[in-house]
Amino acid sequence: MQVRVATYEHQADVCRLWTMLLNFYRKKASPEILERSFRYAVDHPHKVLIFIIMIEGVVTGTASLHLGHYSTWNDNYYGHVEDVIIDPDYRGRGLALILVAEVIKAAREKNLSRVELNALNDNLPARRLYEKLGFTTDSVAYELKLN
Repeated sequence: MQVRVATYEHQADVCRLWTMLLNFYRKKASPEILERSFRYAVDHPHKVLIFIIMIEGVVTGTASLHLGHYSTWNDNYYGHVEDVIIDPDYRGRGLALILVAEVIKAAREKNLSRVELNALNDNLPARRLYEKLGFTTDSVAYELKLN
């Protein structure tokens, strides 16, 4: 098993996993948008890092770390974790824990003051995972679609 930052060669695998995630959230995005988002991240590693977890050369999961959010109240930068998904055929092996722990490790290495993420209220497996890793919440996330 190996966790690493995705490169261009992983585009199809990551986009496949992102499509699974979109289906889970009942959202849609065209393959072109997913591919463009992937290429943006690979081209801008100072803004976004896409991590993958591989078993015997197979990409089995992904998570993204968005960098460079500036916190006005502590004069430091923080990150946001997104797009955490493990292929259903590989779940139940602790891969998400390993993957997100590596994302947190990278955030520490980048000297971020904190990382944030969102989870659906009823996604109890994800919430248990994040709490096991030390995430806490005292707020509610809101979203306003602008386009």
